Amino acid sequence: MFSTKLRAGLFMMLAFALALAGCAKPTEDPAVRITQIAATVQYQLTQSALLTPSPTATYTPTATATPQPPTPTLNVTVTPPTLTATRPVSNSGDNATYVADVTIPDGTVMTAGTKFTKTWTVKNSGTTTWTKEYQLIYLDGIMGTNNLQAVKLTQDVAPGATIDISVDFTAPQTNGPYVSYWKMYNAAGYVFGDALNLQFSVGSATSTSAPQASATETATFTSTPGTTTTPGTTP
Repeated sequence: MFSTKLRAGLFMMLAFALALAGCAKPTEDPAVRITQIAATVQYQLTQSALLTPSPTATYTPTATATPQPPTPTLNVTVTPPTLTATRPVSNSGDNATYVADVTIPDGTVMTAGTKFTKTWTVKNSGTTTWTKEYQLIYLDGIMGTNNLQAVKLTQDVAPGATIDISVDFTAPQTNGPYVSYWKMYNAAGYVFGDALNLQFSVGSATSTSAPQASATETATFTSTPGTTTTPGTTP
């Protein structure tokens, strides 16, 4: 609206200037005067354009997604250690050989709670003498009475000699088969030789009766009253 009025006023001024140019003094150049007026009008138009506010762009913020920090994932694999119960094996001249079961042969049936003694005969088949510091130690199966796990020798045993070694046991309260394993152990802390074992069962022994011999009857014949004959005889 303001710009339209301004332009109308400027054109009126331009027309008026042209009219004056017609009445100008003969000595004034009309072309120069028109150029001056045109310059004035252009200046005013320029000032009008500068005073007219131009549309201002409205800034619309764009929503920007805020990145979330990644959630750390822990992949932890726990491997339980494998425990193997072992005893060092002697590499000296020690050796032991099983000879015989003196008591409780394999397969013996025991009543629950029965106390008994297992005895083995063992030979010193090595090149060193077993002293009283040598032991028979528990390896596996059921332990001796009162959790007994070691028995020391009662005498020295020279190479080639034998010795009877005994361990006390108590039959478990539950029926079933049981075993126990033992081995010689020297003064330096090493096991050696044959493993000695006990094998028995807890339960009721089943008795089997021996077959009874059948009696042989002798047939008799009666030929006459009061006379008895046997086969093969003549009355």
